[in-house]
Amino acid sequence: MKLYSLFISLFVSVLLITSCSKGPKPVAAFTFEPAEALARDTVKFSNQSTDAATYSWNFGDDSTSTLEAPGHIYLTGGTYTVTLNATGPGGTKSASQTVTILPSITGGWTSTFTDRMRSVTGSLNLVQHISGSLTGTAQVTNNAALAPLNNISNITGLAIVVETTSNGSKYAFKGTINEAYDMIQGSFFLDGVRRSDWYSLRKRN
Repeated sequence: MKLYSLFISLFVSVLLITSCSKGPKPVAAFTFEPAEALARDTVKFSNQSTDAATYSWNFGDDSTSTLEAPGHIYLTGGTYTVTLNATGPGGTKSASQTVTILPSITGGWTSTFTDRMRSVTGSLNLVQHISGSLTGTAQVTNNAALAPLNNISNITGLAIVVETTSNGSKYAFKGTINEAYDMIQGSFFLDGVRRSDWYSLRKRN
C-alpha cells in the first residue's frame, strides 16, 4: 500500500510539474488600421497577443506572414477574413477579423471613345480618396491640354463618374470598373448628351 501511495504521489507530482512547465495559454488578439483602406494601400496590423512567442498570419487573399506585426497590401477590393495564430509554451490560440478593402483606381489610365465615327484616345490621371471623391487631371484627346477634374467626379462601389471641362465643353465619362479593376467600360457624354461608348485601361509601369 505504501508503494502504491508513493507511486500515486510521484505521478501527481510529474503531472503538476509538466502542467506548470507548459506555461499560460496564449491569447490571440490584434487591431488594424485604417478601418477601411483602398486597394494597393498598406494595412498595418498591430499584434495585441499575450503569452505567445511565434505568430502566423493569414490575410485571406492567399498571402501569409510570420512577422509579429506585419503590414499587408491588398491588390483588389473586397472583404477579407484575417486570421492570427499565436503560439506559446501553453499552446496555440487564434483570432479572426474582417478587413474591408475598397477598389482603388488611383493612377494613370487611357481613355478611348468615338466621336464623329473616329476613335479618340486621351488619358486620365486619377487620385481616389477614401470618401469616394476623385481628383486629378484629364486629357480628353492626345493633343488637348490637361484639365482638372470637376467636383462631380467620384466612385461609388464599382460605378465611376469622371467629368472635366475642356475648351469650353463639358466631357463626362460614366462607367463600371471591371472585376480586376484594370478596365472601365461605360459611356461618353458631351455637354450632357450621350455620344458614344467609352472604355479606359489602367496604365502599367
